Parts: sequence; C-alpha cells; structure tokens
Amino acid sequence: MDDASRTSTRTSGGQLVDEPPRSRIIIIDDNTAIHDDFRKILCDDSGGDSELDSLEVSLFGTSSRQARASRSYELASAYQGEDGYRMVCEAIEEGRPFSTAFVDMRMPPGWDGVETIRHLWKADPDLQVLICTAFSDYSWSEIVEELGHSDQLLILRKPFDAAEVSQIAAAMTKKRKLTEASRNTVADLEETVAAKTNELRREMKQRELAQQLLLEKEKQLRESQKLEAVGMLAGGIAHEFNNLLQIILSYAQFGIDSTQAGEPLHQDLKCILKAGERASSLTRQLLGFSRRKPLCCVDINVNDVIAELVALAKPLLGSRITLRQNLHPHSVIVHADSVELQQALLNCCINSRDAMDGTGELTLSTEPVDLDEAYCRKDEVLKPGPFVRISISDTGSGMPPNVLERIFEPFFTTKEVGSGTGLGMAMVYGLVKQHQGHIEVESEVGVGTTFRILLPAVKTTAKEKEQVRPVADRTMDDSGSFGTILVADDEELLRQVSKRILQHAGYDVVLASDGQEAVDRVEQLAGQIDLAILDVMMPNMTGREACTRIAESNPNLPLLFCTGHDPEVAQKGEVPPGYPVVHKPFTPDHLLSSVREILDEHQRLLQERRDVNSATTV
Repeated sequence: MDDASRTSTRTSGGQLVDEPPRSRIIIIDDNTAIHDDFRKILCDDSGGDSELDSLEVSLFGTSSRQARASRSYELASAYQGEDGYRMVCEAIEEGRPFSTAFVDMRMPPGWDGVETIRHLWKADPDLQVLICTAFSDYSWSEIVEELGHSDQLLILRKPFDAAEVSQIAAAMTKKRKLTEASRNTVADLEETVAAKTNELRREMKQRELAQQLLLEKEKQLRESQKLEAVGMLAGGIAHEFNNLLQIILSYAQFGIDSTQAGEPLHQDLKCILKAGERASSLTRQLLGFSRRKPLCCVDINVNDVIAELVALAKPLLGSRITLRQNLHPHSVIVHADSVELQQALLNCCINSRDAMDGTGELTLSTEPVDLDEAYCRKDEVLKPGPFVRISISDTGSGMPPNVLERIFEPFFTTKEVGSGTGLGMAMVYGLVKQHQGHIEVESEVGVGTTFRILLPAVKTTAKEKEQVRPVADRTMDDSGSFGTILVADDEELLRQVSKRILQHAGYDVVLASDGQEAVDRVEQLAGQIDLAILDVMMPNMTGREACTRIAESNPNLPLLFCTGHDPEVAQKGEVPPGYPVVHKPFTPDHLLSSVREILDEHQRLLQERRDVNSATTV
C-alpha cells in the first residue's frame, strides 16, 4: 500500500507510529456542500487545540484526536457519475480500490444514480454503495429491479444525521474488508484444496503405477514359474531319454560295425541310428529350454556370428525372401557359445520364414544398448548396464495375442501335425536365459513379427578358441591292454555298452552296479585300475560319494563322471570341482577321446613327478 494511504500518530512517549491504511470512500454528488458535510463528519480536519491535546495525554494517556484519526477515512470527490466511474477504475489499476461509494441519485446533466451504480459495479463488483438522496425518481423496488437485490446497497435520506453517516460508513467499510478477507481466505482454501487434490492425484497415480507394476511382476513370476516347472520336467525327461538313447545308438552302431554295407540289416540299423540321432537332437533342445545344456562360452562378435548365419540361412529361406542386414558398424561383443547362438538365431529365422509363407523381407540387426533399472524390472535375470540387442524382424502374417503368449512353450506349435516339434522357440528362450539375457516378441497380425534378444555386452575383443592339445597314442602293457577301466552305472545295458566300446578299443573293463560296489572294486584291485568312470546318479551311493571314498584309499586314481541328466551338475555340487564330465548319449569316439585324454594327462603328471624325484636323488 502507498504511504499516502497510511497515517502516523504520536504515542505518549513522543514516538511516531504507522497505523493501518485508511479506508477510501468516494463521494459522487453534484452538490459541493454535500462533499463538505461528509468531510466534516468522516475526516479529522480540525486543527484542534494543542494545549488541550497535551492535557488529554497527561490525564488519559491519549487524546480524542488520535481516536478520531484512527476512525478517519480517505475521501475522494467526483461531481458527475462518469467522473466517479473513471476514478474508481483508476483506483483499481493503482491497487488502492475504494471500499465505499456515496452516490447521489440526481446529477444532471450526466448519469443518474442508478446508471452510475451500474457502471461502478461493472468496474468493482465488491464496491459498497450508499445512495444519498432527498427524493428519487426510483422506488426501492424499482432500484432493486434495475440493479438487482444486493446486500452491498443502502439508502441514506437527506438531510442525514452525522452519527448515522459515521455508523454506516464504518459498517460498509468494515464489510468491504471482511468481504476481501473472506475472498482471500476462500482463495487460500481453494489453493490449498487444489494443491492437496493434486497431491492426492499424484499419490493415486503412483499407487496405480505401483499396482500395475505389481501385477506385471506377478504375471512375470507366474510365467517364469510355469516355464521353470516345464523346464524341470523337460530335464527329467531328457535324463531318461538320454539313457535309453545311449543304449539304442550304441547297439545300432555295434550292429552297423558287424554287418556289411549291402546287407538289408545294415541298412535297417542305419535307419535306427538316424532316428536315434534325431531323438538325441530333440533331447538337446529340451535341455536347451530347461537351461541345462552345456555351453562353450567365449567372447565373440555378434556381427561375425550373423555373417556366418546368413550363409546358412539363405538356402533355407528361399529365393523369394529378401534377407537384409543392419549391423552396428563397430564390434558388439558378448560372452556366449557361438554355435548355440547361431542355432538360436537360425530357429528365429526359420520361424519368420514359415510366417511369411515363402515371400517377404527378413531383417537382422545388432546394436549396443544400455539398460536402466526400470527396464531390468521386466526380467529378474537382467542387471542394469551395457547389452547387445539382436533383432530379427519379418513381414509375415504376425501372431494373435493367444499365440504370442505361448510362443516359448515347449511342444506348442501352430503348424500341422508332423510339420514341427514345437521346440525351436523353446530352445531359443532357454539359451537366452542360460546366457543371462532376455528375449521379447512384438507382433501384429498382418504386419509382421520382431524378436529382440538382449545379451550382456563385454568390452574385450573376441578371443580365439583354445586349441585342444592332441592326445598322444597310448602304448599297450605286457598283457596287450591299454589299461584297466572301472565302469560304475546302475543301468545294466549302459554298463555293457561302455564295456563293449572300451574293450573294442583295447582296454580291460571292470563293472560295478552302484557307487558302493565301485568303492569295493577299487579297494580289491588296488593299483590295477587306471581309471574309474562313475555315473553321477546311482543307488546306495552317488558318484560324488563314491569319488570321496575312492580318493581316501587311492588319491592318485583319475576319475571321469558320466551323466544323462543335468549337464550343469558341477554347478549344483553333484560333481566335485575339477573333475571331467561326459554327457549321454555319447558316441564311442567321444568316450574314447575323453578316456585317452585323462589317461595321457595322468601319465604326464606321473612322469613329471618321476623326473623331479630323479633330480632330487642326484
């Protein structure tokens, strides 16, 4: 508020004190005498007697002048309605509006009182108005009809009483202040309510987002648990199948080796062997889905894997499908099994080929991405950081939601019976999970499908695979044998298979039906057994338990574990760290190469010890 609207009073101590701003009243009347009368009543214009004021202060501590000043007003005069209206507008612009207007009803030649009040309220709807009139062309009902019934309007008849004027002025100015205070309070309340409402809306939005996130997490958990359960079932089935396939494939091979190429039986056995190999491929895909497939991971450039894949995929896609590459210009390195990754990508390409019905475009893309915490909430295996995204996009028929939900389920397929196993995409899912990655699918019916595979990125360059040291030929002992091998397996036919393979290669074989018998055989034939092959899961005593007992009595005996179950058994503690494992179904060459490598390594270590002992003796 401007200083002009404030008053100062002097206290009994002689100090000047600023008082609150005085209320402003505008008098609109064409009679100057009326203005003078109002000033005498409402303003403290008398000079007063300073001696009387001093006496009042000494007697009462204050003077009536101060009391009157505290009740005085700031008056403004206008002699026509148009002038009053202009002054009210200017006061509003200055931020010092009038609280009350005293308006005469007749002010020729301009607006009358009703017209003036109508304009004043347009400029300031809160203005309190006192009609001052000796007679009027309007009755009260007519005034109300013209201006509307308002509690901001009073009538003062001339001649007026000074006390009545003072009371009305005080009441109307007070009412204006209360109106403004009420409006400010309401505005503050509305602002508070609006702020609180916005806060509640934000909280509700956060709760909705949290609820949505919880529902998504629950859905992910259900999907994960469902696939995990199917994976465990698949792993168990694969274990049983691998044992059976080991027998079928081995005896089929034995029969092939014992017959001539032109014999009908020879050809029949080859068909059995081929069917068994296909069954073995299915079990490998089951193990891939259940994330139990052994991997040979190295640092590889995904662009190189795709470049090799293109050569394999083109003949499978056909001439009417255009294969495009959109590879990142720089190396995108991941720690992965290149063979299995290439197979997974090939499965995606074949799935896209079938969706395009032989015609369309297939695009392979790679790009580095950084995953944040929000994105990683999609999959519990994901951790924020650098990843490589591999995209396989097609222009095929797309998938409806009910198919999209089941795309990674094993044995689920939309193809005709006999046209697909339903394990291709399940294997892709399992492989990606085994690499600590994530796969997502976006599909629209009639538009196409995009598979996006995310694998953790590494900064190192791709390493070359370590070359396996060639295994040296072993020499026979005096009895004409390459050594004695203990085979422990609870499956009779599997024991016979291993025995036949090893004996045919020149080894003597000792058999045991469980872990306890294997321990007993080693103790009975102390120093005669060169290698023990132990099945991981056996009754009475597991392979691990047998290994511990054997190591106590014969710590230098090399051991080889064999399993048709989980290729990651070493990670579960079922195989002691550092021991080699061969997985069923194995080929004769695979088993023999593992055996020869272990025995050669054992002979090398023994020779090194002998050399050290000889040097120490000398």
